[in-house]
Amino acid sequence: MFQTPEQLIQIQKASVESTQAATLKSLEGFEKLAELNLQAVKASIDEASEQFRALFDVKDPQAFAELAQSSVQPTAEKLAAYSKHVYDITNETGTGIASIYEKQFAEASKLFQSAVDQLAKNAPVGSEGIVTFVRQALTAANSAADQVTAATKQAVELAESNFSAAAAKAAPRSKKVA
Repeated sequence: MFQTPEQLIQIQKASVESTQAATLKSLEGFEKLAELNLQAVKASIDEASEQFRALFDVKDPQAFAELAQSSVQPTAEKLAAYSKHVYDITNETGTGIASIYEKQFAEASKLFQSAVDQLAKNAPVGSEGIVTFVRQALTAANSAADQVTAATKQAVELAESNFSAAAAKAAPRSKKVA
């Protein structure tokens, strides 16, 4: 199927490079999530300190109720913002990894198509049926991969729109609570 061992080595090399790129993209995503979490923890510690200071300044039940109510809205908004950041990071990472593997699949598909064409040229008389079968199988595999990619992209777009809609509905509710 492959003309030379160098072609097979080239395929393996491309596979290793794609895996390495996907691994680095994953680590980049983890790094961003870790940084976001560190920022969130630092902000939470600062806010908790401020809340305790404010709590010690409370003189009556009315002031305590106002303090408790005033902390609800910012907390809900911060939670929504944090969730959006997490979603953006994971979406960016997933999209990057998918792009890497889509590229690898496209290159491998071209190579296999070339190999099938070469096989067809060198096939003995009477093997046209098998060559046609292999071509149809390759076409079906490419079509299935395209459909999975399209369905995945639609699912991501639906999730994004649902997340945006939920965030838009949550923001006014948190303001009403305050």
